[in-house]
Amino acid sequence: MSSPYYVPSGRLPAPAFVWTAACAAFVVIPAWLYAWLTTHSPLVLLDWVAMCVFAGVMGVAARQVARRAKARNPLWMGGLGLAIGVAGWYAHWAAWLAIADAGSFSSLLGAPQDMWRFGMMLAEHDVRHVAGMRIEGSALVAGWIAECILLTTLPRSLARSAAEEPFCELTNSWATPVALPRKFAWIEEPDVVVHRLETAPTELLSILGAGVATDAVRYGAVTLYRTAGDPFVSIDNVKVERDAKKENKEQKKTTRSVIAYLRLPGMDADRIIEACSAASATQNTTNTGQAQADPPELAEAIDHLGAGRLEQALAGAVPHVAATQDGVRIDAIRLCAMASARLGRWAESLLYWHALCDEEPNAFNALQTGCCCAMTGDPARGEEWIAWARARNAASQEMPDPQIVTSFISALTQSGQAARAMPYLEQMRAIYTDLGCTDATLLFVRRAPLFGAFLQDSLPIVRAVLDQEEGRAWYAAMLPHLDGPANETLNAWLDENFANMASVTPASA
Repeated sequence: MSSPYYVPSGRLPAPAFVWTAACAAFVVIPAWLYAWLTTHSPLVLLDWVAMCVFAGVMGVAARQVARRAKARNPLWMGGLGLAIGVAGWYAHWAAWLAIADAGSFSSLLGAPQDMWRFGMMLAEHDVRHVAGMRIEGSALVAGWIAECILLTTLPRSLARSAAEEPFCELTNSWATPVALPRKFAWIEEPDVVVHRLETAPTELLSILGAGVATDAVRYGAVTLYRTAGDPFVSIDNVKVERDAKKENKEQKKTTRSVIAYLRLPGMDADRIIEACSAASATQNTTNTGQAQADPPELAEAIDHLGAGRLEQALAGAVPHVAATQDGVRIDAIRLCAMASARLGRWAESLLYWHALCDEEPNAFNALQTGCCCAMTGDPARGEEWIAWARARNAASQEMPDPQIVTSFISALTQSGQAARAMPYLEQMRAIYTDLGCTDATLLFVRRAPLFGAFLQDSLPIVRAVLDQEEGRAWYAAMLPHLDGPANETLNAWLDENFANMASVTPASA
């Protein structure tokens, strides 16, 4: 069975050896510069900076060998990168000893035993002083070992990683990387997302979900690799730390890989890029609108709402619900709807949510309107709003559909209408029976509650509507549709919560 990820072909063209030899000769120049700096620099810190720069130069050179030679054998390229690093390290030592008058550079290059002997003499007798501290030979040796590890490891690592990148065998060229313009939500559970992408890679965008604001400090970054065949994708979690003293200035950006070079069979890279570009444009427009919708007229009301001073928030927002400026009016209505709902004034909140739906007819506002209808004792009208919200959400994908259902169930039960909630509870039950299992990963992808949470949250509703025998039968109806582990979980839960009930025959769902 083929791997879901890109697998290098293992080819190592002959030019890879030619380019490696050329790079080994080239690194003599930066090796001399590095040796001169470490000899004449009065600061140890400057020596370490120079060492990192030298290692970086050799790493870039090793990576270019793999790219130019079109090498697709990570193991061999790692070895060739290591060879470049060793050559640079060896040339640096010859240059350093030559500067120290241990011999000529050319003679030292051909006499590694003399270099070793002179180095050991330095380790035994040379003593340096740094910042008033006496540095003995043993510390020098430790520094030399660390230097050797860095100078040889970085070129090896970069050469190997270059050979692992996607390559199109059809066009005999490297895949073209394209960073998607949309920033996706930060991936909280990478293992779950990776598992889902491995099993359903064509659902990439739906699995990643909606985008986040362009100035988000935590987000998921996606890179596509175009080829003449199937594209590949890599996903990273990115965290940005900003300097509080410098507005909009990045202080530090850390990146952690979530998945690398996953194959997207049968997908069109251009269509994915186009879809994300359109979504990004819409997102930017929305963000701009939101930025303009935070006018100074409502700043105090917003602060009151955030601090829980609901009456003050209402008092500050009500005068602006009839404003002529769209941004001010819509935000004022939203503030009033939220504050009155949190105060338990459901009829008042319903008026504001209904008005907000006229201004912004989206699934979230329709959901809130439907829940307010339920809380005011008008479940029939609430069901109409919920049906509209779900239909709208099916097209816009604003939120998981189970979230709409569970929110309405909660509103119905809080308002004492548990019987009205049962049909929606049965829809939630159908999620588990349709899946046939209660695997947490699959439920996460479906954005459904974990099975244990569903059982405990639904129990008060079921008991309010059904008697003990009917209640157990309602849950037991799932048993024929679930796998072994799920059956064991459900049976144990039934025995615990319906302990005095005899086992009932599972009814049809």
